[in-house]
Amino acid sequence: MKEEYEIVEHSQIEDLNIFLVEMTYRCPHMHREFEICMILSGEVAVYTNRQRQDFRKGDLILFNPRQTHELHGLTENSLILSVQVASGFYKRIYPEISRLEFGSIALADGDKQLRRRMQSLILKLASAYLKKEEGYEFFCMAYLSEFFGELLRSQPCHLISEKEKSERYTKGKRMSRIMDYVENHFTEKLLLSDISELEGLSVYYLSHFFREMLGISFQEYIALRRFERARKMVEQTNRSITEICMECGFSDYRYLNKIYQKQLGYTPMEYRSSHEISVLRDRKEEDVINTQTFCSTEDSLEILKIAEERYGR
Repeated sequence: MKEEYEIVEHSQIEDLNIFLVEMTYRCPHMHREFEICMILSGEVAVYTNRQRQDFRKGDLILFNPRQTHELHGLTENSLILSVQVASGFYKRIYPEISRLEFGSIALADGDKQLRRRMQSLILKLASAYLKKEEGYEFFCMAYLSEFFGELLRSQPCHLISEKEKSERYTKGKRMSRIMDYVENHFTEKLLLSDISELEGLSVYYLSHFFREMLGISFQEYIALRRFERARKMVEQTNRSITEICMECGFSDYRYLNKIYQKQLGYTPMEYRSSHEISVLRDRKEEDVINTQTFCSTEDSLEILKIAEERYGR
C-alpha cells in the first residue's frame, strides 16, 4: 500500500496538489497530507475508521493525514475532485496543524448554507490552481485559508499528542505491509493466520486491527478486492464469467453474482447485456491495482466550469 493517493508532487505550489480523477476503485492507502474530496458525479463508498460511509454528487469528504481509506465507486464512473494539502502549508501561521485531527470525514452534513459555501471555495481553489493565471498563488492561499477557517469553526476536531501521532505512523506502516502482501495473494486461498505469522501478531489482535483501520473484517475486504478485480475484467475483457471467477479467487460464480448485486444492484451478465466491452479503453494511465483515470488540465477546467455554475455561486 502506497503512502500517497498516487505519487504526490507539489510542483506548482509547495505542499499543495489538486487533480480530478475518474474512478471505480481505489485500494486502501494513506498519505501525509490532509485530503479534501468533492464528488462531482456518481456515488462512492468509503471504508475507513471502522465504518463504511456512502457519498453522492456534491458531497464533501475530509481525510486526516495518515488515515487509511479505501474507495469503491457505486456507479459505473465516479468523478472526484481531490485537494491534498500538507501541514507545512500553514505551519507558520498555525503551528498546531501537524497535530490537528478532525473527527468526521463527512463535511457540512446537514448544513446546506455551509455546504454551499465550502463547495464554492473548493471549486474556486481548483480552478485557480489549474488555470495558473497571474497571481493565482495568492488566490489559492485565500480560498484554502477560508476553507480551513470554516473547517475549524464547524467541524469537531482536536489536537493529538506526539505519542498518538507516532502510534498512527506505526499503524500506518503495518497496514501498508499487510496491503502489499494481500495485493500479491488475494486471488489465492488467503487466511488471516498467514499474515499474523508474518507480522508476529495474534490472529485476534490482527482481526481487530483490520476492522479498526477499514471498518470491515479481513474476509470482507478480500471478497471486495476480488470483486473489484472481477469487475474490471467483466467490463474490459471478453473472458467468460466462469474464467473470471477462477482467476479472481471466487470458487463459485453465484458468489460473484451475490456481491455484484450487493455492490452495484445488477449481475455481471446483466451489465454485459447492456454495455459494450471496452477492451481497448483509452486511458491516460493504466493501473493494474486501481481502476482510475486522471483528467487532463483541459478536461478538468471544463468540468470545473460546469460544477461552478451549479455550486459556485
